[in-house]
Amino acid sequence: MSAPVLEGVGLGFAAGEHTVLRDASVAVGPGELVAVEGPSGAGKTVLLTLLLRLRPVEQGTVRWEGDDVTALSFGALRSRRRRVQALLQHTGASLPPYLTVRQALDETRSHVGGGDPAELVQALGLAGLLDRHPRHLSGGEQRRAGLARLFLAEPAVAVVDEPDAGLDPPSQVAVLQRLRDRCDAGMGCLLVTHQRGLARRFADRVLALREGALHAA
Repeated sequence: MSAPVLEGVGLGFAAGEHTVLRDASVAVGPGELVAVEGPSGAGKTVLLTLLLRLRPVEQGTVRWEGDDVTALSFGALRSRRRRVQALLQHTGASLPPYLTVRQALDETRSHVGGGDPAELVQALGLAGLLDRHPRHLSGGEQRRAGLARLFLAEPAVAVVDEPDAGLDPPSQVAVLQRLRDRCDAGMGCLLVTHQRGLARRFADRVLALREGALHAA
């Protein structure tokens, strides 16, 4: 088995006296799609932000492509972030509000040397949205544009928080199939979704987050 491209070991997090995560461990291998499910407030977003090093890790270890990044500063992580991409619930993290969808895709392409986005634009139904700013997009449209930007970066691993939110059922299937196709081509993916049926359909493994711990679902 190949070494994980993303790994968290023994992660813990508390908000005051409330324990959000306790000894949570997860590993994503290259080409693997791992889904995490759990009720609202279970700590899924906290787990993702720890794995992405968007907050300090006070308990446990985080590794990117085998390297321990637990204690690295945000500045030291900057050069590594192209390899570890994310689509989070907060749209501004994926789509700068001052750029149109076209400009955001062009910016990503210029920074990482990605390929022609035309195929992605067509596949994700963005052709009529390219000259709109995020504030003029629906939630589902924002998610699809954010995914296009993520795919253009061609990361080693993607951390994706509910990419199917705000989409109709056919679009949900299309988006998750797109993620599956990227994983089949070698990208690792950690996916959070409330759609248990879709998670089981597209993921290699499904983990449930309950009472702060991760278990096989």
